Amino acid sequence: MGMLSRPRRDPGAPVGASGTALAVTMVGALFLTEGLVQILLPIGLEASGAGSGLLIGALLALAQGAGVVMSPPAALRADRHGRGGVLFAGGLVLAACAAGLAAATSFSSAWIWVLPLLGYGLARGSVVTTTLAVVARSGDRYRTQGLNGAAQRLSAAVAATLSVVLLARLGTGGAAGPGLWLVVLSALAFALLARRVRGRADRDDPAALTGTAGARGGYAASLRMLRREPALQASSLINLNLNTVVLLGNSFYPIALDVPAERLPGLVLTLLLCRDLTSVTAGPFFGRLVARIGLRGAVTVSGVCAVAGLAAVGLAGNGFAGVAAGAVLHGLAGATGIGATNLLATGGSSAGGTGLRLAATNYLNGVGMLVLPVVFGALLDVSGPRGVFLAGACVSAAMLAGVLALTPAASPARAR
Repeated sequence: MGMLSRPRRDPGAPVGASGTALAVTMVGALFLTEGLVQILLPIGLEASGAGSGLLIGALLALAQGAGVVMSPPAALRADRHGRGGVLFAGGLVLAACAAGLAAATSFSSAWIWVLPLLGYGLARGSVVTTTLAVVARSGDRYRTQGLNGAAQRLSAAVAATLSVVLLARLGTGGAAGPGLWLVVLSALAFALLARRVRGRADRDDPAALTGTAGARGGYAASLRMLRREPALQASSLINLNLNTVVLLGNSFYPIALDVPAERLPGLVLTLLLCRDLTSVTAGPFFGRLVARIGLRGAVTVSGVCAVAGLAAVGLAGNGFAGVAAGAVLHGLAGATGIGATNLLATGGSSAGGTGLRLAATNYLNGVGMLVLPVVFGALLDVSGPRGVFLAGACVSAAMLAGVLALTPAASPARAR
C-alpha cells in the first residue's frame, strides 16, 4: 500500500466523465449559496425582531445542523443510482426554501423563518455530502481537492462582497431580502449543473458497494464505518473545526467590530476577503504541501491556524489588525483542512460508497452545528464577542487534539 502522506501523480488514473471543471464549478455555486445564507441570515433575523443572540443561534443551528438527518439516505441512493439526480432535486429544494426565506423578510416575526430554514437545512446536508462525493471521484484527487478548497473560499469571498454591497446600499433592514433572492438564483444554477454529472463521478463501482448491499437508509452502515475507522473520526472533527471557524467568521465578525455603522460593511468585507482570498491563493498548493510534510502535517497546520486565528480575534478586542490577522490564519486553516478532511474520508478506500463514507463524517459535525451556534449565541449575550471567539479557540484546540490522536503518522493508502 502506498502512503497517502506522500502523493505521487498517477497519469493512468481514470477521470470522471464529468471532469474536474464541472465538479469545481458545482462547488462554487453551492458554496455561494451557503455563504450568502450564513451572512444574511443573522441580519434578516435581527431585522425581523430576533433580538436575542440565543434565538439567532438556535435558528442558525437549524440551518446548519439539520442536514445530518437526510445525508446518509441521500448518499446511499446517490452512490447506487447516480448523484446527478439527487443533486438536481436537492438544488431545486434549496432554491424553493431560499425563496421562502426571502419572503420571510417581509414579516416582523422571526418564527416565520422556521419552516423554510428546516427545509433548507435538511436539503443542505444531502447536497453538500453528495457534491463532495462528485469532487472525490473527479480527476486527480490531490489537484481536485486543492481546487475544491479554493473554489469554496472564492465563493465565500463573492458572497461576502455581494452581501456588503447590499448592506451598504440598502442598510441592515433591507439587505437580507434581495440577498436571499440571489440565493435562489445560485441554487438553481447548481441544480442545472448537477444534470451534467456523468461517469464515475455520478456513481460508484458496484463492487465497492457490496458491504452496504442490504442497507436501508444508510444510518447503520455509515455509523458502523465511523465506529471502525479512525480516519473517518478524524475527518469528522476537522469538518466540525472548519465549520466552527467559518460560522464564527461569517456570523460574528460584524458583531466583533465596535465601529460606526457606516464603516462596518467595508471593514467586514475586508476581513472576509482576507480570510477567503488567503484560502483561494493557498488552496492549489495543497498537494505540494502534503508531499512535503505529509497528510498529518497538513492536518496539524490547519488545526493550529484555526486555534490561533480564533484566539487572535478574541484577544484583539476591537483592534482591527488583530482581527485581520485572525482572518488570514482562518484562510490558511481552510486551505489545508478542506482537502485533508476529504482525503481522510475517501483517500484510503471507497468501500461502502464514497458518498456514504462522507456522510459518516457528518454525524459529529451535525450535532456540533446544532449545539455550538446555540452556545455561542448564549455566550454573546453573557460575555460579548470576545468571549465567543476565546471560547471558540478553546473548542478548536480540543478538536485539534482529537484529530491528532486519530490521524496515524502513516495515513491510508492512495487508491491507484
